Amino acid sequence: MGNMKSMSSKIQSTTDNQKQSQPHIVEPVKLPEVVNEQEKQWKMSERDIAFLCSQTGFNSDEITRWHKKFFHDNPHGRLDRNEFRKFYPLLRNETPERLSDICDHIFRAFDVDGNGYVEFGEFLLGFAISSRGDLRSRLNYAFECYDIDSNGYLTEDEIEPVIRAMYTLLGIKHVEDYPPEKFAKDLMQKLDVSHNGRVTKDEFIHFLMKDGLYRNTVNPFQ
Repeated sequence: MGNMKSMSSKIQSTTDNQKQSQPHIVEPVKLPEVVNEQEKQWKMSERDIAFLCSQTGFNSDEITRWHKKFFHDNPHGRLDRNEFRKFYPLLRNETPERLSDICDHIFRAFDVDGNGYVEFGEFLLGFAISSRGDLRSRLNYAFECYDIDSNGYLTEDEIEPVIRAMYTLLGIKHVEDYPPEKFAKDLMQKLDVSHNGRVTKDEFIHFLMKDGLYRNTVNPFQ
């Protein structure tokens, strides 16, 4: 715990700055009113829009603008991992350099059906939850970032690379007294209340709902 307190003083100013610049509602740029065959193919019905409104909390105008932006930049209608890495920084205030490592893990959370692509509905839902969702919903998405093998459990080996990416996101460097692997080990001990070497989603969310100090470093969706 001593290491954790020492670490907190080093990352507090960075974390405070990040909280002020964390996921926010970015307005997509206005695009010319040009309708081509591809846009007709991907045109949403009123039913589609109503469903997305109910699931995301966005209104119909917001959904329509994001739909136009999404398909303008990605005419084939979905993002693979590399395309997501380019598109996702548009939603955040952090620099692409800070986001570079965590993007791959966030992609896993947004790719709800696990097919290797983020479709528009998945993108909009992920964006809504990570920027407007309550804490439990955001931690639910954060868990998916850490569940590298998508088996519903976390191990220390899965936690460590994501914590390393979080250090990059937070701008933490040269923390020799509390490196990512030590943080991951300590976090695992806190999370693994059943002492079986793996962490369930409920254990992950329950602990981080209560412990803001760890949460500030663990959760990419502050």
